[in-house]
Amino acid sequence: MNRREMKGALARLQLGETLNQSSFSTSSSNPSRFQNLVEARAADGSLPSSAPLGTDVDTDVDDREFILSQDFFCTPDYITPDNQLMMNGWDCTKPENIPCPKSPEKSNTVKSKRRRQCQNDISLNPLSPTLSGNQPIVELEADVFGMDEVMIEKPTATELRKVQNYVSQSAVALRCRVMPPPCFKNPYIKDASEMGIDPLGNQRSKCAAFFPAFMGGNGLSRYCADFHEIEQIGSGYFSHVFKVLNRIDGCLYAVKRSMKQLHLDTERRKAMMEVQSLAALGSHENIVGYYSSWFENEQLHIQMELCDHSLSINKLSRPFKEGEILEALYQIAKALLFTHGRGIVHLDVKPDNIYVKNGVYKLGDFGCATLLDKSLPIEEGDARYMPQEILNEKYDDLDKADIFSLGVAIYELIRGSPLPESGPQILNLREGKLPLLPGHSLQFQNLLKVMLDPNPVWRPSAKDLVENPIFDKVQRNGRA
Repeated sequence: MNRREMKGALARLQLGETLNQSSFSTSSSNPSRFQNLVEARAADGSLPSSAPLGTDVDTDVDDREFILSQDFFCTPDYITPDNQLMMNGWDCTKPENIPCPKSPEKSNTVKSKRRRQCQNDISLNPLSPTLSGNQPIVELEADVFGMDEVMIEKPTATELRKVQNYVSQSAVALRCRVMPPPCFKNPYIKDASEMGIDPLGNQRSKCAAFFPAFMGGNGLSRYCADFHEIEQIGSGYFSHVFKVLNRIDGCLYAVKRSMKQLHLDTERRKAMMEVQSLAALGSHENIVGYYSSWFENEQLHIQMELCDHSLSINKLSRPFKEGEILEALYQIAKALLFTHGRGIVHLDVKPDNIYVKNGVYKLGDFGCATLLDKSLPIEEGDARYMPQEILNEKYDDLDKADIFSLGVAIYELIRGSPLPESGPQILNLREGKLPLLPGHSLQFQNLLKVMLDPNPVWRPSAKDLVENPIFDKVQRNGRA
């Protein structure tokens, strides 16, 4: 630096000190000068403004959710001027006084001019609640210190709309998570005509992309949170059954979980038929108890009463005696009487779906249940236990189909071995040709034969079975 440049620098430094003192005296004598300066700059648009409390920023926005970015709460990162330290005795020989490089230019920018402030200048943010004590307020003129040209990115109109309407996925997911699941009409309840109305259907459709199966999948697991899984105790064509311990009440339950994920609405509604039929039936001592159900990871979970075992032939160690057979037949007949009285048919009565708990026989697995009035789709269960009219799609006597299935199940328990999938033995049973059963009374064999009558009209009803005199001894033992 030559001597002429040094003199110029000293002259500018002295001029700055003179202006600093004059500004301080002026601001002290006139306390409203700073407020006027704030209002003038706010009107000019150079300062940020805030709406008064209690006013709506945009009254046209109804359902929009705005998430304020962090930039709203932070002061801008002003670019440090190259020569701001010249007023404070800047020494170019010191390495710490080496100026920072300028910020790189960006595309789509405009030039904006901003006044430099000296070191003792205070913030002119109108949101500040108080102004610090005796700090001088310095008003610098543009023709003394010049102007800094700062490159400020100017967002386009499209980007402004995107920022204004931005709602994060986490916010939408939270809204969906706290929204209750939809209500479904239970077709097994006749007086529930208004239960299928979903008042939040419009809002829920917006969340379908985040939770396609009613809270499915990525949230906290209700199964893991509420239950401790002990072991798997059963498996069928469509589901697994687990023995679990409830973490709250300390009791044991069975939780039935569908094997595959139910992506389609038709699949979910079909799986819910068992839940809805059990809920519509209510409690009965000879029907496996139902407690709760929910969808998780697009799989249906059903909390059921835990039984000791089923009458599955593959798990039996010996054939049933007549006394045991009569006890099981009588109790399952009571379950069918209760079910048919509610206008529901089971359509999948077989040993695998008959359970035992503390010596009490219970009918379970209502996955094929439908209505007697044929107002719901009909899907029969295991074909080995179905009468011929059901296989021929004649559904005039659906309740009598349950009676036939129960008769075949009782015959299989007496036989002590599983029935074949097909063959002459199955055909003979469907034609009512029951072989002799050594060791069993003639009265019992006649009852079983009439239950397997090929004409459903001649088969007894569930009420006829329960009132049959052959069960008098069973009822006396029950009352004792």
